Amino acid sequence: MILYIVRHSDAVPSGTPGVSEDQRPLTDKGIRKMREVARGLRLIGVQPELIFTSPLPRARQTADIVAEETGGLVEVAECLAPAGSRPELYRELRAHRKQESLMIVGHQPSLGEIAGEIAWGSPDHCLEIKKGGACALELTKLDPAPTGTLLWLVTPALLRRVES
Repeated sequence: MILYIVRHSDAVPSGTPGVSEDQRPLTDKGIRKMREVARGLRLIGVQPELIFTSPLPRARQTADIVAEETGGLVEVAECLAPAGSRPELYRELRAHRKQESLMIVGHQPSLGEIAGEIAWGSPDHCLEIKKGGACALELTKLDPAPTGTLLWLVTPALLRRVES
């Protein structure tokens, strides 16, 4: 199974009056950039069958934009919220083991820690995934926790150039 990991795009800043941390949406610029990134993902062959997303608006918006370009059904997964449960995420991955490719959309540092734990056995080896950036891992084992190989890590700037 291939697991794609995508960090949400640019959101309104923390501390914006009238907008709680849990409700920060993408900015107009973040939406525009993510559409370009999503096209880049499609052009390099990313086609997740299912996209799990954090329930926070900035992640849900990112997942919806990616789904428009790459296909895949979007499903909210509480385990991808900033304080989410990694064991619960791993149960979801095991429950979908027959899928060829899945995507998760969420937040740093959680996403980088998940990638590090899968690729190198420890969340201490956290990948730096930029806002709107992505990585792909080939999962070789799902039980008891997923392990695999990092296939690629790309910046949003590189993905936006793929489409030009």
